[in-house]
Amino acid sequence: MPAYDGKTKLTFCKRLGQEWRDLTDYFDIPISDRAAFRLGDEPREVWEWLERRTRLGELTGALRDPLVNRKELIDQVLEPPPVSVPEKPSVWPGSPFPGLRRFNPEDAPIFFGRHREINELLCKLTDPKKRFIAVLGASGSGKSSLVAAGLIPRLQADAIAGSKDWRLLEFTPGGAEGDPYPILTARLEPWLKGCRSSEIIKRLRAEQGYGLIELAEQVLADRPAHAELLLFVDQFEELFTLTQDALRQPFIRLLTATARSSRVRVVATLRADFFHRCLDCPGLDRLLRDGSYSLGPPGPGALYEMMTGPAAKAGLEFEEGLVERILEDTGTGAGALALLAFALHELYESRAGDGRLAHQAYERFRGVQHAISQRAEKTFQDLASAAQAELEHVFRELVQVDERGVATRHRASLSTLAVSSAASALIDRFVDARLLVREPGEDGQPVVEMAHEALFRTWPRLQQWIQDTADDHRLCRQITQLAAYWHGHDRQAEHRWPDERVVEVVAMREHLKLKPTDFTELERDFLGPLDRDQMLAALDAPATTHEQRAIIGVRLALLGDPRPGVGLRADGLPDLVWCEVPGGEVTLEIETKNRSRIARWLSRSASNTFHVEPFQIAKYPVTYRQYRAFLEADDGYHNPAWWRGLWVDRPPEKAGRQFQRYDNHPVENLAWLEAVPFCRWLSARLGYEVRLPTEWEWQRAATGGNPANEYPWGPKWDGNRANTDESELNRSTAVGLYPHGISLVGALDMSGNVWEWCLNEYDQPRNVTPTGDARRVVRGGAWNDYRSDARAASRIDDAPGGRGNFIGFRLACSSPI
Repeated sequence: MPAYDGKTKLTFCKRLGQEWRDLTDYFDIPISDRAAFRLGDEPREVWEWLERRTRLGELTGALRDPLVNRKELIDQVLEPPPVSVPEKPSVWPGSPFPGLRRFNPEDAPIFFGRHREINELLCKLTDPKKRFIAVLGASGSGKSSLVAAGLIPRLQADAIAGSKDWRLLEFTPGGAEGDPYPILTARLEPWLKGCRSSEIIKRLRAEQGYGLIELAEQVLADRPAHAELLLFVDQFEELFTLTQDALRQPFIRLLTATARSSRVRVVATLRADFFHRCLDCPGLDRLLRDGSYSLGPPGPGALYEMMTGPAAKAGLEFEEGLVERILEDTGTGAGALALLAFALHELYESRAGDGRLAHQAYERFRGVQHAISQRAEKTFQDLASAAQAELEHVFRELVQVDERGVATRHRASLSTLAVSSAASALIDRFVDARLLVREPGEDGQPVVEMAHEALFRTWPRLQQWIQDTADDHRLCRQITQLAAYWHGHDRQAEHRWPDERVVEVVAMREHLKLKPTDFTELERDFLGPLDRDQMLAALDAPATTHEQRAIIGVRLALLGDPRPGVGLRADGLPDLVWCEVPGGEVTLEIETKNRSRIARWLSRSASNTFHVEPFQIAKYPVTYRQYRAFLEADDGYHNPAWWRGLWVDRPPEKAGRQFQRYDNHPVENLAWLEAVPFCRWLSARLGYEVRLPTEWEWQRAATGGNPANEYPWGPKWDGNRANTDESELNRSTAVGLYPHGISLVGALDMSGNVWEWCLNEYDQPRNVTPTGDARRVVRGGAWNDYRSDARAASRIDDAPGGRGNFIGFRLACSSPI
């Protein structure tokens, strides 16, 4: 049995790490003996078990066995080369600690601490039935590095017989615009000479899902018959965070079909918190149940190797006690590995001239737990203020938040991020700090992503922003998904959001500082108008449809209609815009057919022509918000004083129901007996008289004094200028949505939308006294009446207590304002 000194024993036990389990299996150490091992001191227990049984001589053979594969412990600890024959070590150029970026195949010489996991993966791959393996682990557990720098180099070294002849194809499924097929095509194309990318995509998208199997045969045509294609699908969770919903199941079908091939193997890395999403996908659930490998966080022994192994390769040396200090600071929880990796890179950047990694340098960046956040904050603070202002724009594109509020990385093209020199400066500095990664995308154009999700978990500035805007990010994702669903269902109106959600969208845009161009054309179509200025401009366009005008009216109400004359003043009273109406003569159009009482009145009347003194009329009918001020005022609707002298001298217990409950829509479903008290109340509050117009005043304002104007805009009907039955809206709209229907005096909505109460009686037009139950005149037509009723001269009547969702009113004023 070989003789080892105490230092050799201590060094070996510290370096062995978690692989002590492999040795217990190799030597068939009984379960009862293993159970007696001291917790946390298992490597020493294994050594002493072998020592008691005089089997230490077998240790070097065990370490050389491929199932244990720890030959470096023989060369570096148990049987180091004689001092008398020094061998010049090959020094790793540059930093042996890649920071937040993952380890790649070329980093295999500096990839330490995962020997057992690599061997377990190899064992799974050796099983011919395991054609699909998903490496599951928490974010930051090192899944991608394990496959890229651990598994793949071993396969290239022929760890499985013939694996040195395999071909490797790596890609992530998010792809450009949520499509995984173009990037997979770009990876295949160099091996498929003579095949155009369009042909490759077509075969991959074949409904049966066998396209990749067929293409793999071509990819391997120049390789030995035993060669296989290893498909490495990194960040498999992108299938749920970035891939279009419509493409997800077809792509899963491609993978499940491919996993049945004898010439293709699939290894995927997947965040464990997305495992349940996979189980909901037909086909994928079976693959994961049969082919999952769970990767836990590295233990203290593995972390020790991850520090000291790469350092030795690069000729670096830790000051005494620093390794133990870093281990204690790091802990072993989820995400510890990413924090350690970045701290080690920072330590390398601050190394002494002789290659020492020192306590003083470690303290400068405040240790493992603060290394990332301190570097990120310093990088941010060193930027000019213009570049700092681009932080939200850049990181908005680099973070994806799902419906559960879980944040993940998102790749974005550099062209969408670097929209200004300031944004470019921010990206450059964060790339230089190794916090962002910039690399070519599948189309050769550069893409950018966060080096690791640890950045938004540990940097308070970014962490707070994500937390504050999590709902906004989720809303963005919902818009993308629902717009696609709406488009896939023939853009039917029932699949659009209700207009009330526009408030959420506008608030989200403000929080995330989104511009209209930040939404796709499909998303803009789905959302409809969002900007008030653009909506108001659309009203001036004659081509804007009735339905579009109605939507704009509702959205202006929800967002706050900025137009004067629509809402309230600062003091809470209706904001009125008055239009000057010149005096003159008006002839009423009295139809005698079926109107015998009017005919009798006309026979006694000298004339149906009325003289109009100059007066003012409101630009719009009274809106729901303006009338509600009367309903809500302490001295308003329920004050009997405003009803005194009317046919009904007290207010009804309940006002009429408003059907279109939007502030900028005309008040509707109110009686003449309710309009008059409103005028009395408002007159008292304003200090001058406002009232209902007489019908001859109303007609004078509608025609602008020109009797030839059958409609407010002129002598001929134009269905694009008014909301009548011809519009087919079947509802009232916000006031003033038809600016081309303006009368010569500047008043709007005098044709269509809602009928408007006038002051005078219908049968005796000259009677304007408020007493009695005589029927009163209504003018202007409504949304549910034909264009003939929308003529300026058209007149009908209703009882003073009559209501309807097609009747409102407008104010007039004859005294100076």
